[in-house]
Amino acid sequence: MWNSLLVFWDQYHGLIIGFGALGLVLLFNQFVYRRYWTSYPTREAYVAAHPGCDTVDGVVCATCRRKALVGPVAGRGRIYRCGWCDTELYCVDAA
Repeated sequence: MWNSLLVFWDQYHGLIIGFGALGLVLLFNQFVYRRYWTSYPTREAYVAAHPGCDTVDGVVCATCRRKALVGPVAGRGRIYRCGWCDTELYCVDAA
């Protein structure tokens, strides 16, 4: 058994180390991203901070007064940002 594991390690040690490093980088990225995600205000908090931005057509940007666009975020929800001045406005968790 140990002999076969040593043979496997000798043949594929580069791939094993590479995939292990990739897994650690992705895990670290998720840890940082979750902290980054919670820094966005919710829609309700954004509208409360900018009461004139809630219109009939939807929420507009407080900076340039244009309608916000949606950018999907895998697995977590959506981040709404202005398509004109590229200001990130608020986040909505996945329902």
